[in-house]
Amino acid sequence: MGLLKGTLTFSRYRLPGNLPGRFHDFIDRQIKMHAFQELSLASEEKSSGWTSLENILDTHFEQANYSTGDYLTFSFRMDRKIIPPSLLKLKLLEAEKKILSGSRKYISKDQRDEIKERVRLELLSKAHPIPSFYDVCWSLTQKCLVLGSLSPKVLEEFEGLFKKTFNLPLVPFVPWDEKYIDGPLAEQVASLKGGAFLAPQGASGDPSDPEVVGREFLTWLWF
Repeated sequence: MGLLKGTLTFSRYRLPGNLPGRFHDFIDRQIKMHAFQELSLASEEKSSGWTSLENILDTHFEQANYSTGDYLTFSFRMDRKIIPPSLLKLKLLEAEKKILSGSRKYISKDQRDEIKERVRLELLSKAHPIPSFYDVCWSLTQKCLVLGSLSPKVLEEFEGLFKKTFNLPLVPFVPWDEKYIDGPLAEQVASLKGGAFLAPQGASGDPSDPEVVGREFLTWLWF
């Protein structure tokens, strides 16, 4: 666990806006409602939810053990069943060979897709989910949050669960975020619209402008 020991690789977010009233009651209700649950069906491929940071088996959050002063600390757990592509291909060839060994001499595309799905579900039912845990640290007064991962798939799953749980805006942090910078760069934040950069106020609008090119390069480097 990076927040408790060892190194920590993390992604950073902003949470603009105001927190809902009676926030601690709200957070306690919501984090328990969306706590991690084991996969219930053999055909399910993944499950995600919140667990305690200090005890990853604790999904009850007794005595609000996720709250420490200004900070909320907990874990994002995601379990996934993974079927190796080589294994799926092997079992699919075996299933097709078994069918062709009978009276049938040809397998259509639709039949092959049906066989592939049947084989995939069979392998999925036998596979064990692989758990992953990612530390979360949320500062309420600074309105920022860090997640212990850089994986795009993990970030996508985390962002979806966070918004579903807390219904709060979650904005990826960029170096020139107006809440963390001063000076001329703060005036250029408005040029960031939906991931595309427009010329800052007073600039010529020329996309070859060194300021524009420099900021685009820094964005690529950051992400």
